[in-house]
Amino acid sequence: MNILPDYILLKPTLTLCMICLCLFGCTSVPPTQYQAALENGAQGYSHIQLSDNQYRVVFKGNKSTTENDVKNFALLHAAELTTAQGYNWFTVVESDTDIETKDLTRVGPSTMKPIQGETTCGLLGCATPSSPNYAGGEVTTKQVKENIMSSLLITMGKGDPKTPLEVFDAAQLAKNLRQAH
Repeated sequence: MNILPDYILLKPTLTLCMICLCLFGCTSVPPTQYQAALENGAQGYSHIQLSDNQYRVVFKGNKSTTENDVKNFALLHAAELTTAQGYNWFTVVESDTDIETKDLTRVGPSTMKPIQGETTCGLLGCATPSSPNYAGGEVTTKQVKENIMSSLLITMGKGDPKTPLEVFDAAQLAKNLRQAH
């Protein structure tokens, strides 16, 4: 006879379930935030100076970072870099977004299926022999996003641009993008 109330017996089960939920919740990767890349190829923003007023600006995010955020973070760094270099506008000469993927292969469970033999009948009855047959598991491969990167080739300028509709005001763009994120 059980003298403990039922809800006390459920506590270990509930505790175990809560621990499992916490562990599974921790397996998701948070998106890359706007930050400097700590080394070449790391997640975050970086730039390379190509000439006095030309730079290659890159932002690399992880698999949880949206394509839109990666593009906006590259533009934000371009705007901040432009004002830091003493310029007030920039134009994007070239842009590229690259999604790095990896193959994820899964193998399903294997099965044993009997092979039915030919039925034979004798004095004592009929028999149908069978033998086991191994059937391998299903193998599936799919590509999953690993990282995403936006690269901009920018040219910086001062004063009034010759083609004002084709340039970004660096200070205004940086302000707008910081408010959005």
